[in-house]
Amino acid sequence: MDTNETMSVDILAEENFTTTGDECTNQLPTVQEYLDGLTLPIAIIIAATVLLSIGTFSIFFKNAYHILHRTPKQFKTKSILLLTIYPLITLFGVVSVAVPRAFFLCDTVMHVYFMICAYVFFSLCMQYVDGEDALIKSTDSQTFSLRTPPLCCFVPLFKRAPVTKNRLRFVRMLIMQLPVVQTALFLALNVVFVEDYPNFNRIILYFVPMIVISILLGVWGLNILVRMLAPLYSDLKLMGKYFVLQAVLILCRIQPLIIAAIVSSGISDCAFPNTLQVQKNAIFQLCLCFEMMVLSCWASLLYKSPSIIGPG
Repeated sequence: MDTNETMSVDILAEENFTTTGDECTNQLPTVQEYLDGLTLPIAIIIAATVLLSIGTFSIFFKNAYHILHRTPKQFKTKSILLLTIYPLITLFGVVSVAVPRAFFLCDTVMHVYFMICAYVFFSLCMQYVDGEDALIKSTDSQTFSLRTPPLCCFVPLFKRAPVTKNRLRFVRMLIMQLPVVQTALFLALNVVFVEDYPNFNRIILYFVPMIVISILLGVWGLNILVRMLAPLYSDLKLMGKYFVLQAVLILCRIQPLIIAAIVSSGISDCAFPNTLQVQKNAIFQLCLCFEMMVLSCWASLLYKSPSIIGPG
């Protein structure tokens, strides 16, 4: 009788272990569990992200040296802050791959820093044109337009108009709300992630509309700004500088959805600790680190000293 009971317990334990190993789980491993179950592909991804991060930091230091020695004094700080986004993302990409439980915190830092950079970009543009007052005086034509992506379809009746203080203040508010609103939302999401991770994916759906609306308004303001200034100050390469900044948002927010769909349909082995979430995140961070290195190279060509400060 005792022998039969012991055998039954062993069989049940074996079945439970098999089920746990075969099914995908949302649980994230600790660092020790992650290292104990580390596979060769994940190890290669970690090594590759480290190398890409080192490369991006090297490019950044070269760019920073160039800016400090050749860029006019009033543009130095903001230009370096904007260029810092690329090595910062690769650094937190490495941390996210190496410490799976830190992936959302790393994503939050990347996201919030981009929002800060959006306002820094607005301030740099105003410095390029010698301030809002100088911009208003130098643009006596109909250069201000609300009919720009992504909300151009919602304001078809608005016509082009002269640049005024109130219109520039409106653009400033659209961009300024990005770091404020996004930081508050992602801070709340981090609390949910820590306190109630099993329901995190369900709770985040209630935050998505507010996150998306805030981003759309901020991008709308940036588009209004760049499309207003780029034709007047062609030597500043504002459209290119805006694109290499906006590409960060696109790659960080849209690319994960694509990678998640590909990984979910192509990978069947998701036994703990190399869960589906861990594999998605590792592949995403590898792609992101490579893309940040490319964008950093491109930005180095754009953030050289403006040859002319004034209407081109």
